[in-house]
Amino acid sequence: MRSLFGYRIFIVLCVFLAFFSGIAAAEETRTFVDDVGRELILPVNITAVSPSGPLAQIVLYSVDPDLFVSISSEYSDAQLKYIDPRVAALPVTGQFYGAKSTMNPEEIMEMNKELGIDLVLDIGEAKSTMKEDLDKIQAQTGVNFAFVTQNNLSDIPGSYLTLGELLSEEEQCEKLSTYTSDLLSEFAVGMNEIGDNRKSMIYVVSVDGNSVYLIGSGENSYHGEVINYISDNLANEAVTASGMGDEYTMEDILQMNPDYIIVAYDDEHEYYDAIMNSADWQSLRAVQDGNVYEAPYGPYSWMGGPPSVNRLLSMIWLGNLYYPDVFDYNVDDRVKEYYSLFYHYDLTDDDLSELMEYAKPAGASSQGSATSTGTSAYANQSPAPLFALMAGLGVAVLIKRRSH
Repeated sequence: MRSLFGYRIFIVLCVFLAFFSGIAAAEETRTFVDDVGRELILPVNITAVSPSGPLAQIVLYSVDPDLFVSISSEYSDAQLKYIDPRVAALPVTGQFYGAKSTMNPEEIMEMNKELGIDLVLDIGEAKSTMKEDLDKIQAQTGVNFAFVTQNNLSDIPGSYLTLGELLSEEEQCEKLSTYTSDLLSEFAVGMNEIGDNRKSMIYVVSVDGNSVYLIGSGENSYHGEVINYISDNLANEAVTASGMGDEYTMEDILQMNPDYIIVAYDDEHEYYDAIMNSADWQSLRAVQDGNVYEAPYGPYSWMGGPPSVNRLLSMIWLGNLYYPDVFDYNVDDRVKEYYSLFYHYDLTDDDLSELMEYAKPAGASSQGSATSTGTSAYANQSPAPLFALMAGLGVAVLIKRRSH
């Protein structure tokens, strides 16, 4: 009898243990549905994340650099100044989508043995095959893949709220979401006030002799979204979806004659110098008025490349540069705020001067904002040499004659 009683007690204890073990196991995992409808079973606390590409790498860093256990691509020397050395030294797991796709399922499986990856994070525009693609690589690797939409500027506030839930980083993601939502609201009001009185501009990606590459306009120009929003982009509707831009001739540029020219950054300032020093460009209004600027870079270009949350900096910068009476704030303060929040980096005044060496009106101090007088942004800059101006005018006249 005692033996039977003891056996029953043993069974009851086993049932209770199994029950409470099930509760404990349930508490250690949770369900999350990503932005392409994939249901994932995830750890309650995500501590080890691998970005699947450059956009994910930028956005994940803004949430919490400590989450990284790998990076999608190595940082350049120019970027390292702003990046946590621990993150910069992590192994490279590659990029899943895009022309530079290098992510290999077998390598992910091998790396996961050492890294213990909780999640591979993909961020960007949802492709038609994304659900199937992510299901396939997740099945191959045994590692969770999650996708969060962040394509257009309007996607950014909501995407951070989704990331807060996904990564259990609600507090930081709420800050980032609120910041971007407030910024977009500020610009919606400001651009409504500006109305049709937008400054015209071109964004020069590169210059190669008579060939000039511009970021195109149009609703499908992902790389040109900020340009199209805050200015009259004189480039035609974008043909290429890449950040390399579409090809134009010097004759095309002379006919556009924009108010402002923004030039993509390069280490030697080659494209900026080509525009400022070449006789071919001197007849343009933007050059004569000194309204030629090179986009700041560090750790990413403010204009894009890749086009992620770093584009918010171009809004802050160009909004005040073009329309100082409407976007009346101290650019330096706003840039420092952004770097602290998104890059976890406190900019010094020297850092800021270096970043914006070719991006501020002449005579603007390292602590000042763009001029609010409505006059030429480079009013204090030395005018182009007379021979260059005359040569440029000669080119324009010759082109005009040929066009007839």
